[in-house]
Amino acid sequence: MDFGLYINPQFSDDAPLDDATENLLAQVRTARDCGFSSIIAPHHYLTQPLRMFQANILLARLAAEAGNMRMGPGIWLLGMTNPVQVAEESATLDWICRGGYILAVGLGYREAEFEAFGVNFSKRAARTTEAINVIRRLWSEDRISHTGQFFQLTDVGASVRPKNGSSLPLWIGASVEPAIRRAARIADAWLVSPSADWDQLERNYAIYDEEREAKGLGPPTEKPMIRECFVATTAKQAFAIAKEPLIYKYSAYASWGSANVAGQPFEEAFDDFQAARFIIGDKAMVKDRIQWLNQKLGVNHLIVRLQWPGLAQKDVLKAIELIGEIKSELQ
Repeated sequence: MDFGLYINPQFSDDAPLDDATENLLAQVRTARDCGFSSIIAPHHYLTQPLRMFQANILLARLAAEAGNMRMGPGIWLLGMTNPVQVAEESATLDWICRGGYILAVGLGYREAEFEAFGVNFSKRAARTTEAINVIRRLWSEDRISHTGQFFQLTDVGASVRPKNGSSLPLWIGASVEPAIRRAARIADAWLVSPSADWDQLERNYAIYDEEREAKGLGPPTEKPMIRECFVATTAKQAFAIAKEPLIYKYSAYASWGSANVAGQPFEEAFDDFQAARFIIGDKAMVKDRIQWLNQKLGVNHLIVRLQWPGLAQKDVLKAIELIGEIKSELQ
């Protein structure tokens, strides 16, 4: 089992940002020293009242502290961005992080972001599929021509290609059946979102495996999953520390229209909501759930988000260290 750290460069509107970058760098160093394998950063625009650093710019800075950890966005909103920009920025960062960049992409679900970029929200699935084709060709071919529904290129070559000269791992984030089937067909891996409940996960993995089998594809090398996670010395302490920051975070998701959380009464029913989705508790509880994910669902790259707006840095660093201990015990 590989472990990744899903960093959280999101801050409440009244939080000071003076130490924000240094705090994230300290988290990366701690994760590196605890044996984590990857760093993943979120990608969104126009998130007010949450303030948020942009993914690739931040990852370029974090790479200096990450050692040999892989890194990338989770997920990059490909449904609204240009594949030429994405291909070249990804390849540039692949060189910066020593050949360890992962491009995890998704459609996006917030209409306000698409409107700001002048992109038709209803066309995002077709646009994403075409963009993936363009990106992969730019990574692997000297020069390409492409005439599609959304993008046109005539006899051009990328300014920079990945360090290995041909491709990068390309994951697709998805939480509904058509997108999960798309990920099974065209991605190197399906990146599982943090908000699907345990029962949904079992059904969704069955859909994913069924689609790969139907297309004659073998099992993927990696089965990555993002999960909200918090661990402390006692379960009571873990719940007490994580509760309010998680309510703040998921209330923002609900206001954005996220399908998995819209309409949820977080404050009134938080205990039931988190129990069906999140990994919170003492070391033994967290270790048991991680083992279940590995043995029941085949997850072999667990990306844990251990921080949300309002959570103290000292608690984040301690949780990273405790996950590192769990990782050592599972080896």
